Amino acid sequence: MTFGTLHSDLNILRRRLAVHVKPALTEITVEAPRGDADELSFMRLVAWGYIMLNETARVPLGFLKSLPPWSTSAALLPHVGALRTSMSHNLAFDNTRDVKTMHIAAAWYSKSCGVGSPISESHWNACFIALLRELSDVLAFAIRACDQLSDPTDGEHLVAELQLRLDRDWPGHRFDSYVNRAVDKFGYGLNPVAVRGLRLTEWRKVVAVAREDAIEQVITQRIEADILEYMCHALPASANEVADLLRYDNKAALAAALLTLRALPPDAARDILDLLHDLSSVSVAQTDSK
Repeated sequence: MTFGTLHSDLNILRRRLAVHVKPALTEITVEAPRGDADELSFMRLVAWGYIMLNETARVPLGFLKSLPPWSTSAALLPHVGALRTSMSHNLAFDNTRDVKTMHIAAAWYSKSCGVGSPISESHWNACFIALLRELSDVLAFAIRACDQLSDPTDGEHLVAELQLRLDRDWPGHRFDSYVNRAVDKFGYGLNPVAVRGLRLTEWRKVVAVAREDAIEQVITQRIEADILEYMCHALPASANEVADLLRYDNKAALAAALLTLRALPPDAARDILDLLHDLSSVSVAQTDSK
């Protein structure tokens, strides 16, 4: 078993899918391993495997794993994510999630090469071969499960279902316009790409189960709700800005005004602040003209 064989198996799966659905599988363009007994080659295999499992082939693999002879509901090699994170991120020893990630990675290393922290060529080779076999097994099951797509009884239905899942698998950037509209509506200065990263998996699930004629509505509702939750229903303006608009210098009166604004629906609060901005501009213009 070599990486070349693994890559060939992925191409076989791509061809099997391409005759039924589109798009089939996009190319994996990260640098491929050049060896099999060094840390860099193992890191490249981890990155390649993570992209295959969680990006380029995520939807087809998630669908095919429920079909015979695969028929599993288990997550596909979840430790690959832990390996990738432990090798490329600065994990904190006082963070429970980070410690769990380190534990998963160390346990896999121990099982694969006999030590929790590989250092020698023999260690890295053992880890490389172990992960290569795991990824190969995933592709082998997926290729065999593709036979069900040609089944004379259920094949047409299965292909339609897989195509629907592919059509509903929105790329991350497609959600950005919805985030931009929501943050503009509520007056929050949030980065849409950063917000998307926090909720992308959940938003894709919403798109996947929505009625075709209701996708726009439900994803808008979900993103607005998530942004409000993230901001804890914060006001669309700071206390200083509200004080200036209302010309309040009394702290109790300002607090009462802020509580009143917070009790309003976000759209209504934003409209009131916009109106106050307009009135303030008119007042200033009248004063200047005198």
